[in-house]
Amino acid sequence: MKRDLEETLLEWRRRESIPPSTRRAAIRAQLMRAYGEMQLAVFATRIGWLGIAFSERGIAALHLPRGSRAQMLRDLQRAFPDATTVDAPPADLARELREYAEGHRREFDVRLDWSLVKPFQRAVLQAAHRIPFGETRSYGWIARAIGKPGASRAVGQALGANPLPIILPCHRVISSDGGLGGYGGGLALKRKLLALEGAAVNL
Repeated sequence: MKRDLEETLLEWRRRESIPPSTRRAAIRAQLMRAYGEMQLAVFATRIGWLGIAFSERGIAALHLPRGSRAQMLRDLQRAFPDATTVDAPPADLARELREYAEGHRREFDVRLDWSLVKPFQRAVLQAAHRIPFGETRSYGWIARAIGKPGASRAVGQALGANPLPIILPCHRVISSDGGLGGYGGGLALKRKLLALEGAAVNL
């Protein structure tokens, strides 16, 4: 157990110098190599334009809001150059994300493609998924929840490379001192999502 933890920490420390955007790009590249049938869709919500990559296995990636359809489509196609762009996303997924953006949905009921998420990151994201709507937990809480209390920094790295933000709510994870910590979409968006959920934090 101790050796496994030490090896995990060493691996995540090695990755610390890699920007989150680069790690997310690597994940998307792996997805494209494994699943050539990936499809892309862009759609508007109250918090901005969202973009998704999905296949029959489920949704594999979600791009955080952009200001315009053109910008989102450009960024999504750059991340998944070999995928097929379709006119509309799966109706249930678009509906649920729009309902969330309007403050009417607390949980998602869509199929997720976990196939290329490594075990440590999956454990972290599943722990974040258990944080109730409108509440927050610390990086240390996540580390303890997955049985690795000394891995707070590695938890932050795993959350930073989350391929499915909002659905797997890494924005609900904050610093132990009450600070917002980090967020791949920027702290302004993290504040916006926490405010949308009515989270009792110092925004």
